[in-house]
Amino acid sequence: MNSFLLALRASPLRWLLVPLVALDLTLILTRDGYWHGLWGDTGAAGQVPTLFLGVFAAAAAAWTSSLRRPSEVAETLGAMPRPGPQAELPRIAVVLCVFLVPYLVGQAVCFAVTASSWPPGFNQYLGYLLLGVASLLTATGLGWIIGRLLSSRWGAAAGALGWLLIVMAFDNDLSVVNGPARMQPDLLEISLRAAAALLLLVACLWLPYGPRITRVSPLPGLTVVLALVATAAAVGNPVIDERHGSRTKACVKGPTEICLWPEEEKYKPMAQDVLARAENLPPVLAKPDAVHSLGLVYTEDRRWGGDFDMDSGSVWAMADGLTMAISAETFAACREKDFKGFEAQLKADDQSVLALERWLEKRLAGGGEPEYREEGMTESMAKAVETGKEMADRPEAEQKAWATATVRNVLGKYCDR
Repeated sequence: MNSFLLALRASPLRWLLVPLVALDLTLILTRDGYWHGLWGDTGAAGQVPTLFLGVFAAAAAAWTSSLRRPSEVAETLGAMPRPGPQAELPRIAVVLCVFLVPYLVGQAVCFAVTASSWPPGFNQYLGYLLLGVASLLTATGLGWIIGRLLSSRWGAAAGALGWLLIVMAFDNDLSVVNGPARMQPDLLEISLRAAAALLLLVACLWLPYGPRITRVSPLPGLTVVLALVATAAAVGNPVIDERHGSRTKACVKGPTEICLWPEEEKYKPMAQDVLARAENLPPVLAKPDAVHSLGLVYTEDRRWGGDFDMDSGSVWAMADGLTMAISAETFAACREKDFKGFEAQLKADDQSVLALERWLEKRLAGGGEPEYREEGMTESMAKAVETGKEMADRPEAEQKAWATATVRNVLGKYCDR
């Protein structure tokens, strides 16, 4: 411990602790609060800063390991009675401390926010917490090796760039943006990744001192190579899996049942509000028996799916899912395989159904502007979207009359055999 404290006091990296804690908390607290009360999203929110902390950790590790030691210091270290790895351990520990402490502080804040309600799915939080630790360990190990291969002039930049390239190459496996209930971090696979990264750091202790590797004994060199290969294999292995259904569901009953993942229990009041807005719809709109959160049901095309996703906690996602389900039920005759009604509607460029869907979506969401941006629309589609959204702001009687007339017109013109 004394060696670690002396190394921390001697390292200028110690001045990064407070700024990095501030950066970590800023990245967490400036996000939308949809992750509050959801263990998966809470762990993911606390893990997001590792995208930046990992870059800094790789750069700091490369810089530290490539530092040129004065000749008298190198001679003193070489004459020390204790093994070299014990002398090198404090320097690696300093780098880990400087970046793990801010990360764990941020995760502690995230934990405190959600722990008050203690929803289901705590193992999801643990998975994302450990995923962030594994990423920082891997970044530090990679940076340490790069620093030993390059001079201090290029080591830090190469370490940061190297880690960025790896994160980009492995997509979201090293850093995630959110942790929806339909995704499950694999604790065993993540633990193996963390263990491989820790093994790489231990192997780095036997690398020779100096600004760069000039001579490496066969056994330490082989150990580092094998540890690096094991870490690369662990990083390349997916650690977040799609969930396939759930034995229990958090369902809100009504004329249409809205079913959520058990971990999404927080959204039950939202579902109740959406169903309440759906109660006074015109009778010509057929309501489905149930709609489901993404991944909860096995669909006809032989995959696990659903009607909406709550990845960002948006009521518009739920409203859109129910809207599309109502539209599919209402105009089912137009979409039958042996009937050409839907094709005729497309050929005529009739966007009446699109206008109806946008009206219904805005109505079910409770008004306001959508939390997404429409792209790739034709002029007729854009006009239909605006018509539907404008209609949702008109008096109730006018909305019902317009919706009823639109449905009857489409059914009579395209869906009547």
